[in-house]
Amino acid sequence: MNIRKFHKYISLAVSLQLLLWTISGIYFSFNKIENVRGEQYYKPEQIQENDTSINQEKISHESAFAIIEDKTILIPVSIELIKEAKSGSEYRGRELPLYKVITNNANNEEINVYIDPYTAEIVAIRSQQWRIWDLMWGFHIMDWVERDNMSNILLKLFSFVALLTALTGIILFFRKK
Repeated sequence: MNIRKFHKYISLAVSLQLLLWTISGIYFSFNKIENVRGEQYYKPEQIQENDTSINQEKISHESAFAIIEDKTILIPVSIELIKEAKSGSEYRGRELPLYKVITNNANNEEINVYIDPYTAEIVAIRSQQWRIWDLMWGFHIMDWVERDNMSNILLKLFSFVALLTALTGIILFFRKK
């Protein structure tokens, strides 16, 4: 197989992932990470304090709602206690248990707020913007399930193949037919 055919077929194989890297990179550059994290939902005078004093008992559902009403501009709708980790979840990497409080913003969009039931701390706010960011991140690092593993073999392989494709393209550009 000559270098032109090799470059042609390897380019085809890697082009889809290059497209995903480009699209996700564009998405990242046009979205402020502060908004993705939900910082715009905190009341302006409220700064999330890191009071991590641990209570022996969980706060009540009513207290969780009151925390959200006090510290954010969101309207609590319902609450559930999460005890088990789920693969690829919005709260991955957080200590469990957590309260998941489903809230609405001023536009009636559903926003999930996660509260530590022992410290009463808001540990995460997850909106549709965050979910899209998370999906794009999975595409970007080629970890479509957990979206946390930046050291996966597929990412390393495609990065190397993309480099090889670029190098063969440069060689072909300067090479005479």
